[in-house]
Amino acid sequence: MALDAPATLWLLLIVPAFVWASLVSIRRVVAWHETFARVQKGRARLALQTFLFSLVLLLVCVALARPKVQYARTVFNRSGIDVVVGIDVSKSMLAEDASLPEEGERIFRIANRLNRARQFALEILSQLRGERIGVLLFADKGVEVVPFTRDYGFCRYILTYINDAGITVPGSDLGEAVRAGISMFEDDGGRAVRILVLISDGEDIRGDPSFFSESALLAAKENISVFTVGVGTGKSVLIPVRSDDGALIVNYYLDEEGNHLKTRLEQEPLKTISEISGGRYFHSGEPRAPEALVKAMLEEAREVAYTKATEPAWQELSPLLFLVGFALFAWGSWVGR
Repeated sequence: MALDAPATLWLLLIVPAFVWASLVSIRRVVAWHETFARVQKGRARLALQTFLFSLVLLLVCVALARPKVQYARTVFNRSGIDVVVGIDVSKSMLAEDASLPEEGERIFRIANRLNRARQFALEILSQLRGERIGVLLFADKGVEVVPFTRDYGFCRYILTYINDAGITVPGSDLGEAVRAGISMFEDDGGRAVRILVLISDGEDIRGDPSFFSESALLAAKENISVFTVGVGTGKSVLIPVRSDDGALIVNYYLDEEGNHLKTRLEQEPLKTISEISGGRYFHSGEPRAPEALVKAMLEEAREVAYTKATEPAWQELSPLLFLVGFALFAWGSWVGR
């Protein structure tokens, strides 16, 4: 058994205090009945009610500690698919014209393009069932961050806690991002289906579509399908500069001439890359876009091998404890009526 919030177990000190106060109260109630009404009040029902309410307090305190137990879960893993997820970390990805889903709001404080891209990657990760995955970050060049692995927990940690303010650099090169993804597939043996997912706002530092088109064609020759995901909106927006703690916007990025930088989602480069390489384009704001992307990946694979395996999983006990506590509270209220 493990506890997610063990500090709340200090609340268990309330239980003995409640029992002591209840016993003192029972003695006074019995004495008052005998003195003023000359009625012998039965102590058994009051003692039972105190016992039940004490159990309720105990269960609530333990439930707040969020206990969980580990068990072996049978899963059917997929194999034969390798996925590389590339995330654009250029300065334009700090623009705050992207919305986060409810789950993303609990993880990331700021609703900018970069955090939406990270959340999208996390949603893809949650859909995988045994596929190998690698992670790269790109701006003017691509950098491999996580080599191919099935350790989804490690990937989730990297995607969640990487410092967005420290990794962003001016300008992104989509052609270099594709080539960096291609290089990650060089040691896979060529047996698996190769999928490259690029999450970006589509702005390209070269301004010339020929290079990223050639890169997409090179990916197609290597049997790599490039799926692209657009982040942001088609409206021009400013790129904010936030304070060190991220709480306040203190300025906006300027260009070399001192004018405010503006950025917007450029879908055409992303669509071109996906069309040339045989992939598909998605927008991060589309309903259930991560699920649709993974489904398209599986369709690309055509034949997927499934293997049966067991893996450790955790079962939350808090809902059960709250339910039992509610039942005991109802019983105690009926006993002492």
